[in-house]
Parts: sequence; structure tokens; C-alpha cells
Amino acid sequence: MPKWVLDTVALIDYFCGRSGIHPYFEAILSKETSGAYSTISELELWQGLRPGEEDQHEALLSLLERIPLNSEIARLAGAMRREVGLNRLSLPDAAIAATAAYLGRTLITRNTQDFAQLKSRLALEFYTNERTGA
Repeated sequence: MPKWVLDTVALIDYFCGRSGIHPYFEAILSKETSGAYSTISELELWQGLRPGEEDQHEALLSLLERIPLNSEIARLAGAMRREVGLNRLSLPDAAIAATAAYLGRTLITRNTQDFAQLKSRLALEFYTNERTGA
């Protein structure tokens, strides 16, 4: 059974009903796999909350396992930033990627710009949100 870590973009996409992430959550909900998120993603979600969205965010996060930042993840994130360049990988993205690498799980994201440079460091799976024509 594959195990995934979903990044902040994936969580936002699911919350907003975007189609690309749906197959991943369907697999999690049907117990075909398990999903997790970094507490860094939780921080990023909470900073963008609008009034009245708290319960929906809590419901979303309750579907997944929360992985707290620990010393090993912090050090791995720091090493990733040093390797790819401090100006090329944000601290939150490094911590989220390090969480997946530390756990030996695949990181699920649509954020190719920030995470593609880490392909040699961890398992990545990119999804897209299909656009419907007007």
C-alpha cells in the first residue's frame, strides 16, 4: 500500500474542490492508501483561513495523519536547502519535503516549480488540475 504526504497546495486544492487531487483523496478515503501532512502545512493553511472556515479545515485535516516537525526532519530540511540553494527552496517547502523523505513516503503535489529540483532526494508524484474550456 503506498503511503503519501500531501503538501499544502494539495490540501488547498482539495479544500477548494479542484479536480486533480480528487483521485488521491478517494484512495485515502477508501483505505487503499494512507495520507499525512506536515504541521508546516497546517501552519500555512491556518494563516490563510477566512472567517468561518475553521470547521471545514479541521474536517479536512482529520482525514489525514499529522506529522509534527522533529529534529531529524529539521536537519534534513536544512540539508536540502543547502544542496539546492537557499534562494531556490523555501523553508516551508523544505520542511514538507523533508517530512516525506524522513517517512519514506511519496510527496503528492502539483507544485512542480518548487519540488521538481528534489527528485533525487525523495519520491514525488505531481498531479494537474485539468482546465475545462470556455
